[in-house]
Amino acid sequence: MVSLQTVRKSNAHIAALPQGLVAVFIGATSGIGQSALQHFSRHASSPHIYSVARATSDASHEKLLATVRQSNPTGTYNLITADVSLVSEIDKVVKAITQTESKVDIVFMSAGFMAFEGRQNTSEGLDPSMTTRYYSRMRAVQQLLPLLNKAESPRIVSVLAGGMEGPLNESDLDLRDLPNWSFWNSSVHSATMGTLVLERFARQNPRLSIVHWFPGPVDTPGLARARRFGMSPPTQRSQEEAGERAVFLATNDRFAVQGGLVPMQEGLEAARRSGGGIYLVDPLGESTDNEGLLSGLRKRGVDEAVWGFTESVFADCAARAGAGSSKDEL
Repeated sequence: MVSLQTVRKSNAHIAALPQGLVAVFIGATSGIGQSALQHFSRHASSPHIYSVARATSDASHEKLLATVRQSNPTGTYNLITADVSLVSEIDKVVKAITQTESKVDIVFMSAGFMAFEGRQNTSEGLDPSMTTRYYSRMRAVQQLLPLLNKAESPRIVSVLAGGMEGPLNESDLDLRDLPNWSFWNSSVHSATMGTLVLERFARQNPRLSIVHWFPGPVDTPGLARARRFGMSPPTQRSQEEAGERAVFLATNDRFAVQGGLVPMQEGLEAARRSGGGIYLVDPLGESTDNEGLLSGLRKRGVDEAVWGFTESVFADCAARAGAGSSKDEL
């Protein structure tokens, strides 16, 4: 277990990193992502921060960014209006970043929700709970790879369920057949497909460090929503602590394939990577393992099948966007 004291000591050293770290937050309008953005901006020296919000959340998120500007006026804080339940909107996000930045150091992805009300497809024909947790995240990574590879020590953190992957319905990966869909199945597919594709990105980009974190129950608006639908989560970690731990995962060299950010403190050891080359991390910052499942999927080429299917989804979403169907969905 990595103690909260160790996390805080590590985060305090972010101030000593080079100025101008570029961080992209997808999912920071509430919950863990919001707390991570606040803690990172508090410590970083002259950071360039990009955060994504739907049009309906612009005003409240701009208020948050205004408080962040006050706490660290040396940084630049950019709000990009986009609906990440639509894959095609991610291209708009990336375009806005590439127009002003020559590199990206950190991509932090925590957008998502559980569709307790049932599957309600977006205009792209996809389940938005899977789009926010899988398709749009993978599209962001794919499109930002050129900028990530120009950073000294690029890092990706995806907050979902690293180490909690499960079997896939390989004949219906997007669970389009309604008998195959449930809010739980969509969660398992998002996490498992996410790990397989992130591993693929890691193998093809050996300088890129990727963390897939399972934060456990955290006292966020999403958890409050789950209670309204009859779920009874166990004791939760505070959103504040989860944000601090998220920043630790995004900046400490314990989770780096090569150094370049905050050096490991005394007593810490380098985290162990999965067989596919990414860091699967438990709620308290320790490496976890799911090779019993993942190694079999890799051996059968399921990772390549998932990526091929995902590319076809991306192509279809781009075609739909070209036909003018994009709109705010959630």
